[in-house]
Amino acid sequence: MAGRVTEPYLVGLEAIAGELLRGKWCVYLHEWLGDDDLPGWQARVAAHAELAGVEVCFIEIPRKDMTLVANVRALPSFEQVTESVAALEHYRGLAAGRGWQGAAVRRSAGAG
Repeated sequence: MAGRVTEPYLVGLEAIAGELLRGKWCVYLHEWLGDDDLPGWQARVAAHAELAGVEVCFIEIPRKDMTLVANVRALPSFEQVTESVAALEHYRGLAAGRGWQGAAVRRSAGAG
């Protein structure tokens, strides 16, 4: 997979499966879940994905307070996940200063 991480932008619960079908993945900051608990949010994401025919996996990144959501048939590389996490940490810092809110960093498998 080639490409680079895009600036974080919102991907709604219903749209996650479509993003995953296109070879992308999402990394969510836990504070963006609002009143949702992580297991409940994961169950809803998995249910929407199942309806779209996507088998998803969740990888929690506890030290960063983030969760990766990916299509098991199009997993990102370690380097891509590292870049995504770094980008979110950068934007998390910006959010503290300007009230930015988003929900995902993603990258296309063919972007470049």
